Amino acid sequence: MLARLGIVCGCLLAAPAQAGLALDGEIRADLARRADDIAAVVEDLRAMPSLKEAVSKGQRRLALVIGNNDYNELTDLNKAEGDAVSLKSTLEELGFSVTLKLNVSARDFDDAVDDFVDSLKRGDVAFFFFAGHGVSYEQRNFLLPADMPALDAVRESRLERYSVDAQELVDRIYERGVEIAFVVLDACRDNPFPPDADTRAVRAYGGLARMTPQKGAFVLYSAGIGQKALDRLGPDDTDPNSVFTRTFKPILSTPGMPAVEIAKRTQVEVHALAATVPHDQDPAYYDQVVGQFYLKAPRPKLYGLVIGIDDYGGRHNLRGAVNDARHMSDALAAVGAEKVVTLLDQDARLKFIDYVWNDLLEDADPGDTIVFTYSGQGTQEPAPDKPNEKDGLRDFLILPGPQPLDKYSDLADFSADRKLTDDIFTEWMAAAARKNVNVIVLIDGCHAGGILDREFANVTFFGASQEEEFAMEQDFEGERQGLASYVFARAITGSADLNSDSYITQRELFAYGDQNVFHMSAGRQNPQFYPVIEASSPGLVLLHSAKQDVAADLTAHWLPLPKAAKDDGGTR
Repeated sequence: MLARLGIVCGCLLAAPAQAGLALDGEIRADLARRADDIAAVVEDLRAMPSLKEAVSKGQRRLALVIGNNDYNELTDLNKAEGDAVSLKSTLEELGFSVTLKLNVSARDFDDAVDDFVDSLKRGDVAFFFFAGHGVSYEQRNFLLPADMPALDAVRESRLERYSVDAQELVDRIYERGVEIAFVVLDACRDNPFPPDADTRAVRAYGGLARMTPQKGAFVLYSAGIGQKALDRLGPDDTDPNSVFTRTFKPILSTPGMPAVEIAKRTQVEVHALAATVPHDQDPAYYDQVVGQFYLKAPRPKLYGLVIGIDDYGGRHNLRGAVNDARHMSDALAAVGAEKVVTLLDQDARLKFIDYVWNDLLEDADPGDTIVFTYSGQGTQEPAPDKPNEKDGLRDFLILPGPQPLDKYSDLADFSADRKLTDDIFTEWMAAAARKNVNVIVLIDGCHAGGILDREFANVTFFGASQEEEFAMEQDFEGERQGLASYVFARAITGSADLNSDSYITQRELFAYGDQNVFHMSAGRQNPQFYPVIEASSPGLVLLHSAKQDVAADLTAHWLPLPKAAKDDGGTR
């Protein structure tokens, strides 16, 4: 049977009523340190300034956008003009007054920069975008005008005479006293100078070099240091924009994106798109912005897809998953979700889940949030067809069917429609990423962390427990419920709004969930987060909380860190 093979997480594990045998002193010290670490993160978030103050306060927004396709003596580009034209439209939608220049000569480049810098005043928001050829030389970055001479026609030591030094440009903008300066360079597409045996420093040219921006500046490159940024995916690529700009542009205009989150999300999705060619391209960014700043205020609408499955047949039945789903639906409705679809037991069929997911995604706008929660069984199976799986296993969530789990002797006997696999789930998340819709995922069951096959910057992942741990149930208010689900429902109804600014951010959700699950399980259950808390965003707004759920102070449920743990139940 499945349980003997150790494949399915069986019945549920009850929380310890009280400590028993003495634990090793080192383990007790580790638990105490972890409790202190979690508390420190929570207190930092309680002291975080209100994000309402981070939204633009009506400052002037000025932008200079330059795109050079047609080079007199260097290799022409295909997409730089299209990048500049497209970004002009996006910036105008964000309230910028935009100056657009195409195929500019060195003189016109200098004049445009001078006029732009001179127009800036203290407190303005400045944005500079350049698409075209750029090179690094002796750790300096140079943006090349359309009339840049070929390498054999100019001494490298005089390169600066014919181009714009990007660091000097950033410094000049900063000196005007702007509040924030965004500098975006899609300028590492190729080495525009062909190798020449008579030219010493040709080998030094390549992708742009690291810059040190001033306080208040945010610099984003289309590729990592020394990497080449793709102008296009191939000769049949008809998109008017480069790989970087076609990804960056919709993310930039997504509501509720702080600067760092814009960069992270662009970084992840450009990497994924370039890898299809295949090519390595990982946009780099350098952040000196103090606090949070939004080009477009957070205003997320909320949607929910809630799944709870108790009915697996026989001894693999669960007791609290349906309760989890009902309470989760109530929580989402309480915070004003536009639409919540709840699928219980036999209604949670793969085709129906897929239909509901796509329906919600179609309704959601960029910057909105879909909450996907699953309470039920999870497992793994060998995946010989997936050589990139590090552990060689395919993770999947087990869906209901006409035959009880007890009747199966091997995972190979499972029909495909009873498996919500990591492949399916990853494609759902990729579709949300393409639309710049945020997704909060709660998996309250086993093997949660393996349900994503790649990193997603738009996905906030909350797994009930670590891979080697059990997902526990407890009795709350007279009902059996999953511990992680119970905490999560309280979090989204306002309790995770740690600084009481009516917004719940990614890091607030994680910190609140981590602290309460840890203490309510006496340290035996530790949620799994992607990204990890240290890398999570304190400024990415997931949902709006009209008021804090004052009835959800969970400290009364906290248990003393145990001398030992007694198991008196099972696991999901």
